[in-house]
Amino acid sequence: MRITLLIIAPLFVVLLTGCANWHGIKPEAKAIDPSTLAIEQSIRDAGKGQPWPAEDWWVGLHDEQLNKLVEEALQGSPALRLAQARLRKADAIAGISRSRLFPQLDAKATVSDERFTANGLYPASLGGETKTRNNAELVGSYTFDLWGGDEAAYRQALGNAKVAEVDAQAARLELTTAIARTYVALAGEYDQLDIDHDLLRQKTEIQKLSAQLNSAGLGSDIENRQAQAAIAATTAGISVSKERIALLKQTLAVLTGASPDRGASISRPALRLLAPVGLPSEIPAELIGRRPDVVAQRWRVEAAGHGIDAAKAQFYPNINLTAFLGFESIGLNKLFMSNSHIYGVGPAITLPIFDAGRLRGNLKQVTAEQDIQVEQYNATVLSALQDVVGQLTSWKANQAALSDQRVAVRHLSEAYRLAMLRYREGLSNYLTVLSAEGELIDQKRKEAISRNRQYTIAIALTHALGGGVVPQQTVTNP
Repeated sequence: MRITLLIIAPLFVVLLTGCANWHGIKPEAKAIDPSTLAIEQSIRDAGKGQPWPAEDWWVGLHDEQLNKLVEEALQGSPALRLAQARLRKADAIAGISRSRLFPQLDAKATVSDERFTANGLYPASLGGETKTRNNAELVGSYTFDLWGGDEAAYRQALGNAKVAEVDAQAARLELTTAIARTYVALAGEYDQLDIDHDLLRQKTEIQKLSAQLNSAGLGSDIENRQAQAAIAATTAGISVSKERIALLKQTLAVLTGASPDRGASISRPALRLLAPVGLPSEIPAELIGRRPDVVAQRWRVEAAGHGIDAAKAQFYPNINLTAFLGFESIGLNKLFMSNSHIYGVGPAITLPIFDAGRLRGNLKQVTAEQDIQVEQYNATVLSALQDVVGQLTSWKANQAALSDQRVAVRHLSEAYRLAMLRYREGLSNYLTVLSAEGELIDQKRKEAISRNRQYTIAIALTHALGGGVVPQQTVTNP
């Protein structure tokens, strides 16, 4: 055996120089350096030094019912269970890949009836006879990972498992933010329903006043009928608002993993946002380690790099050592006799010499895959920063709009009060009242939308900052 290896080793060296050739195949994409991404100009008016979102960030909305809904979802959502199943699958694949780094040992036993030919090499006692052939042996094998190909394949599978782990965290974030956004939408629909009820009260008041003026000869039946029609239209609007509320409750129920009937027990939200919206320090440096989508993409780049190493190892020779030890006999009664033992050991060597470009094509493919992953990483980083800056921009604009809308509601409420007073005294017509009423209701709706948009933007900013997800494992820079 030693002589055989001594003969083969020099041949290895000669063949290696001719076969390991991937000249000209290398990655082309380059990952963005976060330190070069300046956003100070875009966030110069933002509050600084705010903490990163907590893992249970939704508690900051101060609504116990929301807390309960999220807790139910984290326990029963099919979306989370799906992500966790994918994680288990990726872990299993990594385990399979890791097993290739170690020796393998199998036990094998066979019993078969066999007729031996009378015109062959078998002696007369066997030729032309049917005998039982028995075999029991241990078979071991070990592939020498001389070039690190199996190790690289394992690292690639491990990276993919980390991707699945972070994807599971991302699924959790997507689920919790979806519930919170839907919950805010439900609060907004309740606000609109309040406005509809307020409008119905006003319409009813106007209709009564119109009827009184008509009876006194100070108005017309046209105005009275218009007022009655407005009441009917407003009532129809209330029915539509109630429908939207019911649908949102059903959506919340399904998001928690329950049936739509669970929505019937959901009451009106009672959201409160006490903490100011601002940004933590070290943006964007820390963001790339906190956003699940960015971290997952970094792991994909890392895994793709190991895929390149595994592909390069295929250009080199492969040595597999196989050994067996056991017993073999004709007839079961002789199987475990001392002279029935068998054994053997030997290497198997494979070396690619001509493959019509298969190995180079495979290396080009995995190299291009890493370039794809790097560019997707770059795009994800830029999108993450845009998300953060965009949400902060929307917050500032919404705050300014909400302040102005509150002033407008105050003035329009006074205008409506005066219009009703003049109409009651017969000093103005019905159109003046309708105009003042329409402007007031329209502005109240806008104010309610902006008020609830505060919560929506706060939720979106939390999502943009990673939603309290801090992956435990770090990856090397892509």
